Amino acid sequence: MKLAFLISTGKDARHLTSLINSLPEDATYYVLVDSKRSLLHFKRSLFRENVNFISHRVNVVDGSIREVEAQVELLRAALTDGADYMVFLSGQDYPLWSNDRIVKCFNKADGHEFLTGVAMPGQGRAAYPYTDLQPLSGKPWRTFSAKGQMRISLRRLINGLHIHKTLRIHCPEKTYTLYKGSSSWAITPDLAELVVKMWDENKRFVNYFRTSYRPVETFVPTVAFNSDLASRCDLVKGRYPGTDALNQLTYIDGKTAKILTEVDFAELKVVDKMFCRKVVSKYSDGLVSMIDAVRRVK
Repeated sequence: MKLAFLISTGKDARHLTSLINSLPEDATYYVLVDSKRSLLHFKRSLFRENVNFISHRVNVVDGSIREVEAQVELLRAALTDGADYMVFLSGQDYPLWSNDRIVKCFNKADGHEFLTGVAMPGQGRAAYPYTDLQPLSGKPWRTFSAKGQMRISLRRLINGLHIHKTLRIHCPEKTYTLYKGSSSWAITPDLAELVVKMWDENKRFVNYFRTSYRPVETFVPTVAFNSDLASRCDLVKGRYPGTDALNQLTYIDGKTAKILTEVDFAELKVVDKMFCRKVVSKYSDGLVSMIDAVRRVK
């Protein structure tokens, strides 16, 4: 079993080193560092043959298509590696399972995609944010700058005019249904190739997500569940189950992903997820020590 871990990061170089050092030594690592940050700062402790800092840099803007671009470029780089699974992580994630348990889980998966999704049409209030048009979301403008305030005013105007996005994406070749999933997943090369192909070749499909709410949680699931690979994914039928139910790999505490500390350890012991987020150097050092002690005996 060959694993490739894809990591998008723009903060906390110290934790990035801890994260990679905590995971299987024989895995391959692909790292995209936000173009706003110094690459050397993140590289200095990670000069290893199996750690690859990809050359395609992205100015990652939270909540925008730029997060999807980071995912796609990491997939593109990893597809040359021959990995059986590509596991996408944030630079502030940390494993809760032992490496032996992680590898065994993927060994038993037999090509199943670690991706959960739910169709958004018919979801009522849960779908409202996904009908909002969010123009210029990929621009790296500060909220209180003149351009940032202009963007907010434009969105208010559009909302006031009752102009909304549909929950289906109409392309010449077919109509795609919007699916919501998670920003964390582990997928096979089959699905990775399809995601990259959609990004490169289906501009109308990609453009839909340029004005979408949190496309990092919808782009890959929408590609997957509208494809022949849907049966290899986990479909939630019926009503929207909530964010946590869609995130099968990673524990995130609340919508704002608060920084995890020692007080969260009891909860982490019972959630039975492979990773947790948001782990930050200094603030989370005590928690990491507690997690490591448990991982060593499992």
